[in-house]
Parts: sequence; C-alpha cells; structure tokens
Amino acid sequence: MNEKISELLEDLNEYYKEDNWLTVKKFLLKYLHPDIRKKFSTRHHKSKKHSLNKFEDKLIEYYYNEYNVRLKLYEKDKHEKE
Repeated sequence: MNEKISELLEDLNEYYKEDNWLTVKKFLLKYLHPDIRKKFSTRHHKSKKHSLNKFEDKLIEYYYNEYNVRLKLYEKDKHEKE
C-alpha cells in the first residue's frame, strides 16, 4: 500500500464514517499525485457510471481491514456491462 494513500485514508476515516466508495475515491483523487491517480478506474464514456478495477478492490479491502468499514460502489453509480 502506498504510504500517501494510507495517510489520506487515515485522515479521512477520522471524519467520514459512511461506506460510499465514490466519496473516498474523490477525496483520494483530489490529493494524490497524477502517477498514482492514473491507477484508478475512469467513468464509462457513455453512461458516465463507474466500475471497480483491481487496484480499487485492493484499496477497499485495505480500508476494511484497517477500519472495519466495507466501502461500496452502489448500484445507482455502477456501470452495467453490456
């Protein structure tokens, strides 16, 4: 796990107690260097909805192991695969 990501997640966890992955993702993207930001998934070009990649799955798992909060990508935000 990247040290900067760990620090940001720790900071966020002090104030944010919910489980919405997109809120956490937006926070991380705002403060991370572009070299790390490019590891995150992008929205689908037509639907503008989201999907998770392996890197994000690992972050969600890390967050759960550290803070016992299972982050979720809610159905309303999720891109349906064709």
